[in-house]
Formats: sequence, structure tokens, C-alpha cells
Amino acid sequence: MATKRPSSLLRTLRLIALVATLPGSFKLVSTVIFLNNAFPAQGIILDYAQADEAFAPDSTPIIAFINYRDQKVFGTPQSALGTSATFLGQKVPILYQPDNAQNFRLDTLMGLWGSSVISLLYGLLPFLLFNTLIGASNEGARTRTRRKSTLGVKHLLDHTQNLSDTDRPVVRRMR
Repeated sequence: MATKRPSSLLRTLRLIALVATLPGSFKLVSTVIFLNNAFPAQGIILDYAQADEAFAPDSTPIIAFINYRDQKVFGTPQSALGTSATFLGQKVPILYQPDNAQNFRLDTLMGLWGSSVISLLYGLLPFLLFNTLIGASNEGARTRTRRKSTLGVKHLLDHTQNLSDTDRPVVRRMR
């Protein structure tokens, strides 16, 4: 009875890295959905607050803007990435959700895509690394287990031999 080979550590780590890419991919999809429904506006930086986002600056701007219903909205953007070169009183372009104006992002490359891409790469880079390592170890295993064939070209091409009484067709095919 054949037993199943236990999975290797690299394969287990690859699976963990694949699972780690899922939150990043969800954030990427939510960014695409956000962009399809967002309205543009011009905001002004009123103050700075402490940021608790990973891979972001220490502070995030508090921005005020007017939504399409002419209501004043105060808040912090979803991501503080790309705000390190801003200052008080500066006008910044933003995109916000029309049904929830508190959900807004800076209309810059880092403000829109930075957090999503960083969280996707958090799992994707280890996943690609483990795939490469598994591929390299499989290639090494293939070169180690190659067998030399005992049949030569002469055996395959020489069909002029007559069958003797001791030769059977099965044995002749194997020559």
C-alpha cells in the first residue's frame, strides 16, 4: 500500500504566504470599487493627528471639504501614505464616497494605491520566494533521480534477428 508523502516545510510556508496575500487582494479590490464610485473634491488640511497605520507616516492630516450636498465634512483619510510633504492650510485633491463622505482618500498615487499594494506585497513576495525555492528543489531532485537507459539505439533499430525457439515475443520486444 502506498503511503502519502508528508508535505514539506517549504510547501507549508508557501500555503501560509498565499493565505497572507488574501487580505491584500481584498484591499486592492476595495480600492477599485472605491474608485468606481468616488466623487472628487478639494480639501484643506486643518491639523494633524497621530497615525496608527503600518508603513505610514507618524501623523495623518485632518482634512475639511465640502461634499456634493454642500455639507462640510471633517476627517482623516483612509491612508496617510503620501502626506509627508503636506503642510497646514494646503489644499489637496481628494476622492470620497457619496453615500459616506467620511470614507475618503487623497487623490494621489500613494494615497489611493499605496496601502493596498503594500499589503498585497506583504504576502505575495514570500509566496513568490517559496515558489522559486520549491521549483529549485524540485529541479535538483529531478536531476538526481534520472536513470540511464540500458537500451541503446542498436537494440531499437536492429529487427533483422530471427526468432529462435527460446525467444518469445515479449523478450524480443525488450531487446
